[in-house]
Amino acid sequence: MTLDCSQHPLSPPKVVARATDPTITQVTSFPDTTNLPLEPPLIYGQDLTYGYGRHPPGKQGVGDTPAILKPKMRKLLSIFASGDNTGMATRLFDAFLADTCRLVTYFDDAALNAAAAKHENIIFFCDAALSAPNLKHRSDGHTRIHQALKAAGWDITKITVPSDLGVPAFNQGSGLCGGKCAKAFSVGDFNNGLGLMINGVQHAYAVATHYLYDKATNQYAITLKYFFYDVFGLDDIDLRDFGTDTDDSWFFASKTGITAWWQLQHQHGCAPLITRAMVEKTYVAPAT
Repeated sequence: MTLDCSQHPLSPPKVVARATDPTITQVTSFPDTTNLPLEPPLIYGQDLTYGYGRHPPGKQGVGDTPAILKPKMRKLLSIFASGDNTGMATRLFDAFLADTCRLVTYFDDAALNAAAAKHENIIFFCDAALSAPNLKHRSDGHTRIHQALKAAGWDITKITVPSDLGVPAFNQGSGLCGGKCAKAFSVGDFNNGLGLMINGVQHAYAVATHYLYDKATNQYAITLKYFFYDVFGLDDIDLRDFGTDTDDSWFFASKTGITAWWQLQHQHGCAPLITRAMVEKTYVAPAT
């Protein structure tokens, strides 16, 4: 009989693994009080800031008003999300470009969760975060959730939480240019919208919601919710690397869109969003 932990919820749910992009330079922080109420606020860089009238780090600029800049930013959808048949990327852009005044908030989307659940990099991350011996994907030689449970005598309340996991990324494929060549060269995550919406994950958390250890069968069952966080926003480095001072360059239309995005965020008060994807998995593993 397969071990079933559905009737054994953890109250409260417990963070059992975490990962943070080591390149983040802390500028600000933002909590997830819904899913990580007992965790410190997550740290973010300049990409989570916004405001009015900032000067660019160079001479970058492709317009003076939101009315001019918004359509230019939206061109990024045709370059990097033309293969998105769910509308998730458009919904994210709509939220960012909304005329109503707002603060930084989370963007959650069922289609984004579904896309994450079947993404090869996320599947690998989820399995390797547990690293149970019966899984195909493991992080051998490292302490992960399974090894932490074993060290705690299979008592989940006593585990030492692994925090050295590497963050995953939605970066399969490539996006080489823009304009009329976009469909020919933007492929994979740079065609389905994921590279535009997230690309590199900044924080990832594994939260155990249900757990059952059965000594008689020497097994355990665990339900994990994986949360992946990134900022839908730009910093000055993004503008230096990918921006332009040439309006509507045909071949590099993406540079125009990125510059318009930075200007809307830092010169016209469009608050960034934190994309939050969630994947839920239940595992049954040998307690060995």
